[in-house]
Amino acid sequence: MHKILLADDHAVVRSGLRTLLENVGYTIVAEAENGERSCILWQEHHPDLGILDLDMPGIGGLETLQRILARDPNAKLIIFSMHDDNIYATRALQAGAKGYVVKTDAPEVLLEAIKQVLRGGRYIGHDLAQHLAMDRFSPTDNPLEKLSPREFEVFRRIAEGASLATIADQLHIGYKTAANIQTQVRQKLNVQTTGQLVHIAIRFGISQQRE
Repeated sequence: MHKILLADDHAVVRSGLRTLLENVGYTIVAEAENGERSCILWQEHHPDLGILDLDMPGIGGLETLQRILARDPNAKLIIFSMHDDNIYATRALQAGAKGYVVKTDAPEVLLEAIKQVLRGGRYIGHDLAQHLAMDRFSPTDNPLEKLSPREFEVFRRIAEGASLATIADQLHIGYKTAANIQTQVRQKLNVQTTGQLVHIAIRFGISQQRE
């Protein structure tokens, strides 16, 4: 009986996942509503697999992924996200995720991903896999690949309109640290203004905002 941890800040999503997975024989040993709680519960329960959302409050899904893997390098983690953009999938897989499933996929897709990852494999949805394959042949470099998971999280929140004070609070870091990370992001992306950051976010599908 495989044990699974669910991490998503929406209780309705967790409830739906619990019903789906318990109906096919999996055991849900823990549920978390944010990244920090996910890390704690992983250490407490040592599940066979974790299903993580990317857009949780606090440290965010990418950093949650890395923190769990830092303590448990063999952790099997699937990202279950509303983002069907290549950059999110690429970053999640680079950070150590064993699978990436989009929330709009059919339930059977998630079940297949779980089955493959538990067997020691990897899983990416068919459409996303095709897009990622096409990206490998694209001549345009994606500057966002230069960013670390923490830098990417700060960049994403700036692009969505959050202030540095808010970001510092959400990520549980000092304001000065958040400001330093913002400076690093601007240097890596070679931009000077927040407007330019937003423009990059829109161009690469990270934000739907308009300047």
